[in-house]
Amino acid sequence: MPLTTRVSESVYCVQRRDYLSCSYFVVGANGVTLIDAGIDVLAVDMIEGLAEVGRTPADIRAILLTHWHNDHSSGAAELISRSQPRVYYHSRSRGKFTREQLAKGPRGWLAKQLPDAGFWAPTRGLLELAPPRAIYATHDVSDGQLVENAFCVLETPGHEAGHVSYFFEPERVLFAGDSLAVAGDRIVFMSRFLTDDRRAARESMLRMLDVPAAAICPGHRYPLINPSPGEIERIRTVLHNLRWWPIIGC
Repeated sequence: MPLTTRVSESVYCVQRRDYLSCSYFVVGANGVTLIDAGIDVLAVDMIEGLAEVGRTPADIRAILLTHWHNDHSSGAAELISRSQPRVYYHSRSRGKFTREQLAKGPRGWLAKQLPDAGFWAPTRGLLELAPPRAIYATHDVSDGQLVENAFCVLETPGHEAGHVSYFFEPERVLFAGDSLAVAGDRIVFMSRFLTDDRRAARESMLRMLDVPAAAICPGHRYPLINPSPGEIERIRTVLHNLRWWPIIGC
């Protein structure tokens, strides 16, 4: 069962043991906005998380996806079928979201040998280059765009070409997806093995540090509340002097 914790007045984090993954939702007067949609193809994790604060899939008005990887997007299709929300992602990854660009050859064959749910689902997704069910956007996003009158879009490629982050301006919460990671009270790197373009990822991390965030919400482990100026400068210095992308952490 996922653990649901409060990040700010309106923001909640749904944490799971599988891959230490996190998704988020924002409760507003007009309904719920999801940032990513969980690792479960039936969206059980997100539905249980919503239930903890007295909400249901019918309350979902929008889903903002950071990128197509299964541990972030698997539950989207199920939730869309239940609530018909507005769906946002970057057009650069549309072919993967919609399963129109599936991996072929031995890689595609190997992907089909794995289940599309449970522990092996993210591995299947990385092999297949797609979430388990097609997800169609109602809106493409672009850098600097304000969506749902509250979330500023930040293009943050590197971990994946179409990766975006979202800054919830009313409460200064940065939903960073996998553009960076958090460990303890430190901002750290995503593994080099999970970073498609390390030069772009470095620039994206630096950009994240310029956002005046009261909370940084990554796609794994847990949020970092009130990141200290000292920590921001520490990781900024590391990035400016970076010669070799860490295997994990920093």
